[in-house]
Amino acid sequence: MKSIIIGVVKIAIAIGLVWFVVNQIETTDRLEIPGATEEADSTYLTGEFEGDWRSDSWLFTTEDGVEYRPPLAQGWRVLPGFFTAVRSLTLSWYLLGIALWAFLLFIAAFRWQLLLRAAAVPVGYRQALKLSFIGYFFNNVMLGSTGGDLVRAVMVTRGLERNRWRAALSVIVDRLIGLFALMIIAACVLGVFWYLQRISSVRGLRQVTQIVFALLILAIIGASIYLSRRARSKLGLDWILARLPAQKIIHKLDDAITVYRDHKGTVLAAVAMSIPLQLSGILSFWVIGEALGAGLTVGENFVIFPVVQTVSALPLAPAGWGVGESLYGWFFESFGSSFTLGVAVSVIFRLTTQVGFGLIGGLTWVASRERRQGIPITGEEQ
Repeated sequence: MKSIIIGVVKIAIAIGLVWFVVNQIETTDRLEIPGATEEADSTYLTGEFEGDWRSDSWLFTTEDGVEYRPPLAQGWRVLPGFFTAVRSLTLSWYLLGIALWAFLLFIAAFRWQLLLRAAAVPVGYRQALKLSFIGYFFNNVMLGSTGGDLVRAVMVTRGLERNRWRAALSVIVDRLIGLFALMIIAACVLGVFWYLQRISSVRGLRQVTQIVFALLILAIIGASIYLSRRARSKLGLDWILARLPAQKIIHKLDDAITVYRDHKGTVLAAVAMSIPLQLSGILSFWVIGEALGAGLTVGENFVIFPVVQTVSALPLAPAGWGVGESLYGWFFESFGSSFTLGVAVSVIFRLTTQVGFGLIGGLTWVASRERRQGIPITGEEQ
C-alpha cells in the first residue's frame, strides 16, 4: 500500500510539473520592448514571424497588422513561440548533436564493461552495449531519467551463479562515476564564472555553485572514507555495519562496492573516460540548442546541463519529464534566453536522445534471443 501511495505522489508531482511548464511556455511569437527606465517593466507585442527569426530578413506582423523588420531598436528582443522555435531547427546542427550523443553511448558501454570486469563479471563489449541500449529504452517508462538502470541491473545478473550482487551494483557505480564526472565539469566551469565575477550577475547561480561544490566535496570525502580500510576502522563504520539488520544483504552490498578499492586503476580509468564522455553529452545538448537558436554560450551549457541532468535522475517523474523542462526553462531565462526556448531545446533533446535512442533499445530488446528464449545475456563472447 505504501509503495502505491508513493507512486501516486510521484505521478502527481510529474503532472504538476508538466502543467507548470505548459503554462509557462509561450506559443505565440513576441517582440520585447524594454521599459523606458530600469525600474519600468518591458512590454510585449504579440504576432507572427515570417521567415527565419534568427536571420536579418524576417517579417513580424502584430495581431493589429503592424509590420516590423530588422534591424530593431536597441534593447528590443525577438522571442519566438514554442512552435516557431521548433520549426526553425537547423538540420546540420541537429545531426551533429545526434552523432555526439551516439559517441557518448558507445563509450559509456565500454566504461561499464571495465567496471564489470573489475568486479569479476565476464561481459563482452557487445553484450554491455546491448544491455545499455535496452536499459535506455526502459528509461522512457520508469521514474527518473535513469529508471532503466534497474532493468540493466536485473538483466546483467541473469545466468550468473557468482558475483550477482557485484554485477547489479556495477550499474550504480557506473552511474555514480558518470554523475561525479559531470559535477567535476560543472565545478570547473563555475570556478571560471566565479573568477570572471559572473556568479552574481545570473539569478540563482551563486546558490547553484554552492550546492555543486558541496556535493562534490561530500562525494569525494564519502567515497574516500567508505573505501578506506583505515578510515572505516577508525570511524567505527565496520562496527556500525556489523550491527545493522539483514546482515547477509549488507555484507553482499558492501562487498559489491568495496571490490573497487582493489581496482583503483580501473576506477580512475572509468573517471578519466567519463570526462570526454560527458563533454560529448554537454556538447550534444549545446549543439541541439544552437539548432533551435537558443543563443547560449558553450560555457553556460557546461553549467546548465550537469545540474539539470543530475536532478532529472531523481525518481520524481516518469523519464524525468517535467523536471528537466522546468529546470532548463529556468536556467535559460536566467542566462538571458527565454523559458520557452529552454523548454523547446529540452523537449527536442529528450525526444532525440532519450526517446529516439530508446526506441533502438526497444527494437534490440524485442529482437533479442534473450527475450524470446530466456537465454542468459551474460558470459564471454565467442
